[in-house]
Amino acid sequence: MPGSSARECRNRVRLRRRVSVGVLMLGLAVVADSDQSATTARQYVRGRVAGATSVASAAATWTGALAVTPAPNAADVPVTAPVVVVVTVAASILDTVTLTDTEGRQVTGDFDPGRRGWHATAPLGYNRRYTVTVTAIDLGGRQLTRSSPFTTIKPANLTRPYLQANGGLLLSDRQTYGVGQPIVIRFDEKIPDRTAAQKALEVVTEPHVDGAWHWFSDHELHWRPPEYWVPGTRVSIKANLYGKDLGRGLYGQNDASASFTIGPSKIAIADDNTHHILVSIDGQQVRDVPTAMGKHESTTGAHGETVDFRTRSGVHVVLGNQRVTRMTSASFGITSGPNAYDEKIEWTTHLSYAGEYLHAAPWSVAQQGHRDASHGCLNVSTENAIWLYNNFGPGDIVEVRNTGIALGPTDGLGDWTLSWEDWLAGSALPSSPPASSRPVNLSRPAS
Repeated sequence: MPGSSARECRNRVRLRRRVSVGVLMLGLAVVADSDQSATTARQYVRGRVAGATSVASAAATWTGALAVTPAPNAADVPVTAPVVVVVTVAASILDTVTLTDTEGRQVTGDFDPGRRGWHATAPLGYNRRYTVTVTAIDLGGRQLTRSSPFTTIKPANLTRPYLQANGGLLLSDRQTYGVGQPIVIRFDEKIPDRTAAQKALEVVTEPHVDGAWHWFSDHELHWRPPEYWVPGTRVSIKANLYGKDLGRGLYGQNDASASFTIGPSKIAIADDNTHHILVSIDGQQVRDVPTAMGKHESTTGAHGETVDFRTRSGVHVVLGNQRVTRMTSASFGITSGPNAYDEKIEWTTHLSYAGEYLHAAPWSVAQQGHRDASHGCLNVSTENAIWLYNNFGPGDIVEVRNTGIALGPTDGLGDWTLSWEDWLAGSALPSSPPASSRPVNLSRPAS
């Protein structure tokens, strides 16, 4: 029936594969020289002195020397390796430098101010053969051209990192999130070397906030502080994974980055003992909402599974809002009988992957504030559902208490169901914030 749990809404949302590949700035060693010799040499380059001797005739009298990195015919060169050309005699300069692959694609680069050095300014590609072609000239007008080939590493496989707010939302889709929002990174391949992957991740906050990563699987890890964010905190995340060896021949396919700001503290406490939801914004109670949560009953699904209708206790981080959501009991195994339903429900605020929502339920207004009536959702009046829909969004907190059954850490964003000690235990690296000797204070509104 329509007042029910929305555990049925388990459709996975395909993420838009938005990827941002950072430009890799490659280092350069610059050889110092006098301004006078650099100026004189540049005059030769610009004017192309008439009668400049060929490479063949100048080979014996060439007064300069070239150093090219990577070394000629180098193999398995990392795509993050610097590509550098240096002329090592003050009386000579670089005339032209090109870096191309076998398909003729050219990698951009820059000369140093004295034109004695050059470095690539764009990333190399995996599994490609490149050639550095250099023409240098000395003060006598003698030219020398050199070609230096190399090949880059060939990964066994590549993986993309996705910076997510949750399973249906990229962090870049919004500029503001609530005080409970974790940073989620999801990989499209299993990560053999979690330590290498974690070392490539950077979280910067203003003002500074301690926090830590926690791996929920070989595909996914989250970052959060010990307690809820302080409103107004600015957060930036960089996944510098391109070119990184993540174990067993798996390499990062690209870099990714995102930034967002923490909005006002919005925390709703739903207590199954009182059947009310107390809503606070920035520490001040602003609304008292009667509710009817999941009834304390269970049944057997179509495949013999036990279906428990109780709403899960724990901190739910809001996943999103939908004006209308189709809810069907068939999604969690109930296809017939008094508990079967297939309805379109209005003013829904999504709370868990298993299908818990806070939504309008005009049919259960008589029970709201007095007893449980749903199959897992938080039923409220249409007026209250509209208010919550308009005021609560991704990252805001709905904490459920006293239902007798716990929310799982991976059922939506159950990150705050873990103590700080348990959270730190899920990191692949030693965490800088010391483990607290007390449980995380989940119910105190951040201010």
